[in-house]
Amino acid sequence: MHILVADDDPANRELLTELLHNSGHSVTAARDGHEALAALAKAHFDVVLMDEEMPRLSGLDATRTIIEATKPGAKRPIIVGISGNSTKEDEERCLTVGMDAFLAKPIRAAELFSILATLARRAEPAPAPSESATQDDLSAESLWAHLERTTGANAKLAQALMKTFLEDAPKKLTVIRRAVSESDAGALAAAAHAFKGSLSLIGAPKAAGTARNLQAMGRLGNLSGAAEELTVLETEFEHLRRELLALQAKSAKPAAPGKDAAPQGRSGMKTRPKK
Repeated sequence: MHILVADDDPANRELLTELLHNSGHSVTAARDGHEALAALAKAHFDVVLMDEEMPRLSGLDATRTIIEATKPGAKRPIIVGISGNSTKEDEERCLTVGMDAFLAKPIRAAELFSILATLARRAEPAPAPSESATQDDLSAESLWAHLERTTGANAKLAQALMKTFLEDAPKKLTVIRRAVSESDAGALAAAAHAFKGSLSLIGAPKAAGTARNLQAMGRLGNLSGAAEELTVLETEFEHLRRELLALQAKSAKPAAPGKDAAPQGRSGMKTRPKK
């Protein structure tokens, strides 16, 4: 994502910029509300991390300006309010002017990435029913369509991928559970990275995104919130496992003669005529 960080504190700007850069995001920094508006006038941003109190133009006033300038039906950036004041009143003040979420300083990496992931999912347009590819509407049919695309419609290879995933995934999840319970950030980053790749290959993008969140937490050495993220991953995996098992059972049924069954006796080999 392309993210604008608006904060008058140099240390906070540097910290947020570094965290976001390390997670693969593109970041632009602004020192106050005026600089934030100037940056928004020049480029598109997916998210703005907006400090509540800044000199010249506060984050609250800058947010009002952004919202007022957004034409009806037009898309505006997601705005996350950040503040050194962590009272309920501060949060309500930020949300009342139109900010989409609120984070209190000092900002924890895990909390930041968790809220960014949540907001990103919320901002994604809903796919057409025939093109569903999210975990919410995951089905045997959508999984098989993904596997067909991945394998070039090689049914045997698709079945092998399902078998390998179902055998291997629980082991990867066990390693992730152990890393979270033992607060082993390095092990979590490695295990979540491996599981993310498997989930992407099998066709479960939402679960892969959750694994990516855990990977980021591990890489940053901040496991606050990792247990909650793990619970989400376990739920998503169980849903995926049931659908894959159903798909396996369905694909294992012999095809009706004359339809999908492979023709018999056409191997291309010459046979000796019967006497």
